[in-house]
Amino acid sequence: MKFEFTEVITPELVELLEETTLGTNGAMYRHLDVKDRIYQTDAPLSFSLKRNDHLLANITFCKRSFGLYLRYFAFDKRFQSKGKARQTIQKSALKQEIEGVFQRVEKEHAGNLHMCYAYIDARNARSKWMSEQFGFQTKAKLATQSFTRIYPKHVLSLKKETLQREHLDWIRSKYQNHTAYFEEYLKDGFIHCWHSADGKLLALGKFTTVTWEINRLPGKLGGFFVKLLPYLPVFRKLVNVKHHQFLVPEAVCLADESPKVLETFLAGVLHMEKRQMMLWWNDERDPLYMKLKDQVNWGIMHRILGISPVDVVIRGDFQPENPMYIAAFDMI
Repeated sequence: MKFEFTEVITPELVELLEETTLGTNGAMYRHLDVKDRIYQTDAPLSFSLKRNDHLLANITFCKRSFGLYLRYFAFDKRFQSKGKARQTIQKSALKQEIEGVFQRVEKEHAGNLHMCYAYIDARNARSKWMSEQFGFQTKAKLATQSFTRIYPKHVLSLKKETLQREHLDWIRSKYQNHTAYFEEYLKDGFIHCWHSADGKLLALGKFTTVTWEINRLPGKLGGFFVKLLPYLPVFRKLVNVKHHQFLVPEAVCLADESPKVLETFLAGVLHMEKRQMMLWWNDERDPLYMKLKDQVNWGIMHRILGISPVDVVIRGDFQPENPMYIAAFDMI
């Protein structure tokens, strides 16, 4: 068996991902908006392993100016159960085929940082084992930060705007020195902007709506809590385990980096989008997150579940000295 290469997303890959449940020891969930999201993948380099025209495995990278982002590393569900993926990978022929894929893309599309990276749930033992088999090492840590409001408040002068030069200049001033900063997804859709009465820009951010089916929540009580949620009126309003919709922020900028301004802005966006929850991924070294993380009232889900860690794994010698820039698309 050999991997077939294409630069387009195939229907077979969509079908494989729609059937894939992500996670093991931490949160477990399934993406419900794969068809809407996958065709937005930037510059895909996709390698598929088939048997009798059936897709068994796929490795898809996003080709970026600085390097390669490992977007999908997926196996048919028959390989996901009972340790079959581990047993199969350990067979030298398949392992060599996969290693050959990595070597090929790194040779042809190394980027200016010679960087191939991925994000892995720190509690997902299967994914961590898999990444280690192909030379990935944990080089940085992300925090999965929830923000919830049962009844988010309306904020005056909060609007959705198309990206303007003023917005982009502000975002660049905050994030362009982050590792893996790029603007591909900032330019699609709208930016949420909060202005003062005299027109001054107080805050902005890009927010993406995501839909998951949740089988398990993160945290020690995650499995028990997800079963209990449908019977708790308050929490049922926050999390619909069968069709959970939430927002993911990106490139948040504040004129006044205070907890009150951040809380007001995020709550205002929730109100505008008719949502109650956000999941915000930040490098633990991100200056804004470090400054405000212990001062913000993140809401009830944070008090129950806490912060879920994510590993930034990188293949090779590259070490990100600056915080990682987290594009919402890469996490969803």
